[in-house]
Amino acid sequence: MQMVSSRISGCCRNRMRNLAIMVLGLSLVMSVSSANADETFSSLVSKVPATANAIIAIDADRLRNSPLGKSQNWSSKNEAAYVNTPFILPPEANRIVIASQMNPNHQFEQAWELAVMSLVEPISSRAIARAEGGYVDQLGGLSAIWSPSDAYFVQFTSGMLGVMAPANRQLVSRWAATLNTGLEKTGYLSESLEQLESGAQIVIALDLSDAAVPHQLKEGLEQAEWLKGKADELAKWQSVISSIQGVRLAITVDSKINGQLTVDFGKDPSDLGSNAKKAIVQVLQKHGVAFGELEKWSFSQSQNSLHLSGELSNSDLRKVMSLLELPSSNFSHLADKEPAAENEEDKVVEASQKYFKSVSTLLDDLQGEFKTNRDVRRSFAATYMERYGKRIDDLSILNVDVDLVNYGLSVSETLRGSGLTQREAGVNTGIRRSSVYQTNGNYDYYDGYRSGASIKTQIKREEQGAATIQRFGSWKEIQDATANIRVTMTRKYNAEF
Repeated sequence: MQMVSSRISGCCRNRMRNLAIMVLGLSLVMSVSSANADETFSSLVSKVPATANAIIAIDADRLRNSPLGKSQNWSSKNEAAYVNTPFILPPEANRIVIASQMNPNHQFEQAWELAVMSLVEPISSRAIARAEGGYVDQLGGLSAIWSPSDAYFVQFTSGMLGVMAPANRQLVSRWAATLNTGLEKTGYLSESLEQLESGAQIVIALDLSDAAVPHQLKEGLEQAEWLKGKADELAKWQSVISSIQGVRLAITVDSKINGQLTVDFGKDPSDLGSNAKKAIVQVLQKHGVAFGELEKWSFSQSQNSLHLSGELSNSDLRKVMSLLELPSSNFSHLADKEPAAENEEDKVVEASQKYFKSVSTLLDDLQGEFKTNRDVRRSFAATYMERYGKRIDDLSILNVDVDLVNYGLSVSETLRGSGLTQREAGVNTGIRRSSVYQTNGNYDYYDGYRSGASIKTQIKREEQGAATIQRFGSWKEIQDATANIRVTMTRKYNAEF
């Protein structure tokens, strides 16, 4: 598999730059008794900065103890990551809140991200440092741990753990010491989390108030086949969508995984008519955050909200949970106490098999989406592929064969490179289209007069087509490398991979 070193270094620099932005504006204070490890969600959410516009709240205990969680052994520490479980959650945490400030107009790029965990099992600073390969530090009178995964852990009490990235010591110190007003109790994110009290184990919410850019919204609606040539209808759609308040997904796990996706508006969305469901699905696909078979989900309206309800697979849940994740969870995976193997080679074989299964599971998710959903192939790269690349980076490499680790690193860099290619295509499209005047159009030697809209459409197709060709080439590299490493590992250890 040929990997271009410049692309790799560029992706790494881009990742470091994005992580550096994460901390800006962060303020988080945890003031709880060390004896009260069973912190409520309302208390955790109160520590999230008011500037957050995205949040995931996870009731980890109820997930693990659900019928599906028990049947698939989600509480096991010794299973290969992502093979049987659709997420990686620290076994010591019973409740987790992850928050971020995202830009929904730029493929949900993150400005910053943080996690707050309520622990049922205390973890010492030295144990975290040892598992992360870092060291114990002191920040603002609190025990803190620097991690080479470019994160800082702060132990507020024995039952409360915070983590942020990047490991900028000055900013982490200010984060730990600065008072924080927290989310508004009547705000969209806080109100969305009330569904945890109605049975859901996972709630994901994105505040979209004032997010719709007028000219971009109008341009996007003009592309909808059901609105072409219907100026009055287009105006109604633009009015309703401009009032959007947010999107939330409540996930309930029993013997199956069930989800309810709700889109909230500031006014009655009845004017959207029978095409409302189709529009929601297409928007999710366009932004690369579609999952499952949303077209088959049931659809309903209540007051100013539209609802889609249906079933998710483990793969769907893995995709959804990748949108916001812990900045680092190595402290938990590496600290797991697995049964001792008979000899060193057995340890390597066992760890390498788990690692390969984990990578293969993540790649199967991506492959399945490419095969089944033609409309999201372009946008899928920039959203999920980057996040899945990070997931591979975060897998435990303890006792894993070095050639297999190198394979995994190459795969993750290729996935992120594909995402970067897609983002660059979007930037190039915007630059080229900005020079086209919508009203005047241009004269083409072969096609004669062409409108500005026609030229813009062609520009988008050209840029996206070039990105797609490169992405398909990168995907073939991954497939070839996966086949080769599987053969190599099987022959080397005489064990199935």
